[in-house]
Amino acid sequence: MSEVHQLVRMLKDKNLTLGLAESVTCGMAAYKLSNVKGISEVLRGSIACYTPEVKIALFGISKRMIEKYTCESMQVTQALVTKLPKLIPADVYVAVTGLASPSPNGSESKIKPVGTAFICVRYKNKLYKTKHVFKGTPLQIKNKICLELYRFISSILE
Repeated sequence: MSEVHQLVRMLKDKNLTLGLAESVTCGMAAYKLSNVKGISEVLRGSIACYTPEVKIALFGISKRMIEKYTCESMQVTQALVTKLPKLIPADVYVAVTGLASPSPNGSESKIKPVGTAFICVRYKNKLYKTKHVFKGTPLQIKNKICLELYRFISSILE
């Protein structure tokens, strides 16, 4: 059984709902989930918050935080997952940011190369964080990020 199917089954079995804030994946994680039978019972929504302007206007992330850490950072990802409950009612919250291709603002670096992904999960008022670096084309990187996101959520819920 694939990771996405396992996650949906686990959410259903535990009677849990899911809300997402997707930056780097821009809705891909929710799209892949939407193809699994029974997803309507668990997925409450996903917000594609790709640009800094959306993170600022919709989530209330401070411009200063984005300037200090960049949109693709653990700090901004954590802020997104913390603010997500005000926008989507759910039991499990997930935010993901990262770089699947070179950034127009030049935020990639040796510390944060293209392929870097930050994932934060909030469940039962606890915060779980992970960072990964993937190789490949932008599409391959986004697919790998989604796969890791599903695995990470599942590991937390086990």
